[in-house]
Amino acid sequence: MESNLKSQLELLEKQLQQGSALNSIFDSLGEFLSNSEYQLILYMIEKKVWAGANPPPPPGFKPDKGSVDFGLFLYWFNNPSQLNLSQFDPWKRVVFDLLLFYLIDNKYLPATQITTINYGFFTSGGELIYSDGSVLSTEQYANYDQGWFVAFLNLLITNLHGLWYNDGKFPTTTPPQINLVGAQPNTVTIAILGDCGAGNAASDAVFTSIKGLKPDYLLHVGDVYYGGTPQESQPTGDKYFAPGEEMENLIKRWPTGYNGKSFTLNSNHEMYSGANGLFYDAYGSPIFSAHQNASCFALKFGGWTLLGLDSAFNGTSLDAFMSGNLGDTSDFQVPWIQGLRLDPNKTIVFTHHNGFADDCSSVADLWGQLNHALKGDPFAWYWGHVHNGIVYDRPISIPSNTAKPVLTTNTYARCLGHAALPYGPASSLNGQPIAYKANNLQPTPSKQLYNGFALLTLTQQNGVMTGIQEAFYDVSNQPQPVYQKTLL
Repeated sequence: MESNLKSQLELLEKQLQQGSALNSIFDSLGEFLSNSEYQLILYMIEKKVWAGANPPPPPGFKPDKGSVDFGLFLYWFNNPSQLNLSQFDPWKRVVFDLLLFYLIDNKYLPATQITTINYGFFTSGGELIYSDGSVLSTEQYANYDQGWFVAFLNLLITNLHGLWYNDGKFPTTTPPQINLVGAQPNTVTIAILGDCGAGNAASDAVFTSIKGLKPDYLLHVGDVYYGGTPQESQPTGDKYFAPGEEMENLIKRWPTGYNGKSFTLNSNHEMYSGANGLFYDAYGSPIFSAHQNASCFALKFGGWTLLGLDSAFNGTSLDAFMSGNLGDTSDFQVPWIQGLRLDPNKTIVFTHHNGFADDCSSVADLWGQLNHALKGDPFAWYWGHVHNGIVYDRPISIPSNTAKPVLTTNTYARCLGHAALPYGPASSLNGQPIAYKANNLQPTPSKQLYNGFALLTLTQQNGVMTGIQEAFYDVSNQPQPVYQKTLL
């Protein structure tokens, strides 16, 4: 083991000295983290918890060039003594120190504008609920849990060593087409949950609620935390900080009795470790054997198709895979979709990434990619990524963030990324075209909402879909859905 780690360290040193494919990422890193930090500073000022003079914005500041999720990363890079690195063995600590020295010495990282006293707001137990419902605190899985920083380090390690699954090429394994069969004749029930790979009490509570409903299938739209790392015994596992997250936080917590009737999609967090945990551990387990080692699939019932897609593999490290991307016609996934020759009006889509902003302020490029692949908007689209439970109006109009016309669609659009992580009421959703948003507060003094999931009930007669029932649940003691809708 020691000789292997020494060889890794020598390789890392050589790559850093000679320059690597990370140059473009490092060039963008400082700007991204500076913009992210300043978003946090502005919010602290708005909420009147910022101490001292208001700092100026970084050069060329643009809110959409950062994410408040990364608001403390620049502070941590500049103040590594504030990090708890006890989980690192001596060699991993050396790797971290070398990487940090390289970033600082080459001036890829600017100085932080977060002061010690303002950092202390969070370390002393301070909590803010961001406008999108994110919990800005240091509790586990809240935005400023240091585990996210370790996941970011794994993203850098993936790039440095070129550890992408299948050498970074979208896997061309033929995706399965599966006819769904339920326990009751002509009926299939599917529990849908998002962002549940946390291995915590919240995800366990969601799984317990789901088991009580006895669905025929389980469908997870992605995210295993912190970075969905593979086990150390897998081909790339020994190179990562905190290996084994995919196994510990998803597979071992998954409800029993659903081997071959479970699905899980790729996500931005699993891409931090090159999708290795997803393909080696998740798709290699009996639980997700229905995938047949492909990250997309087509489920058939009543003449309709439930289409699970990989919106992460073709993303980019430049924005930490935050934006969804299906690839283009020169890649594998879009031609595969087109080859299915689906009727978009009889297609329900599942992705990790969202098709438009949670607050309906802009359309993601992912929407146009899916529309192009299907030759139309789908009947319904379920996504995660945003840690909230949201049912959007139908029809709905979303402004474009380019010169393109406003998007108006009849798609039933839903967000259900609220299965495990802490989240609170999102003020940015107020007054938006939303039919339902999660609003069931946990008991005081908490400011957070209950975690939840959705259930689809499909019915058919003579091979023709006759009904689609949708229900959203949370893990409070309510036995009934908190929202339900007949879609067909």
